[in-house]
Amino acid sequence: MSNLLNKITSFSQPFGETSARKDELRQTADSYKQALDDKIIDLKDDASRIGKQALVIGGVIAAVYLLLELVLPDDEDEPNNVPKSSAIIERSNEPSWLGKAVQSMAMTAILALAKQKLEEFLAIQNQTNATANTDTNPES
Repeated sequence: MSNLLNKITSFSQPFGETSARKDELRQTADSYKQALDDKIIDLKDDASRIGKQALVIGGVIAAVYLLLELVLPDDEDEPNNVPKSSAIIERSNEPSWLGKAVQSMAMTAILALAKQKLEEFLAIQNQTNATANTDTNPES
């Protein structure tokens, strides 16, 4: 019975010293939190960069569309209240050689710019995907 009284009076913690384990777990949690914060920052940067590139490509496409709308003749018929001879009507429907040349040059320049921007976007995407695949660590 005295053995039981000695155990009761000299009470020790049932699980031993836990403060070291708590510190270790806090450090691990902090490292995971830092890794997640870094990934979130990377995702925000990627989203911002991709958004800007998408805006540039969309702007180029919109510019091509607006330019074509300005340069190409309308398909709508002229009002019937103004009499015109058939020679004038045929000639007005046919674009001039200068208009064709300007249209051709503008289309070539805009399509080359769109191609360049699209190639840059795809190269950056491939590079980002390649680095993302090499940075992943299944053990962490």
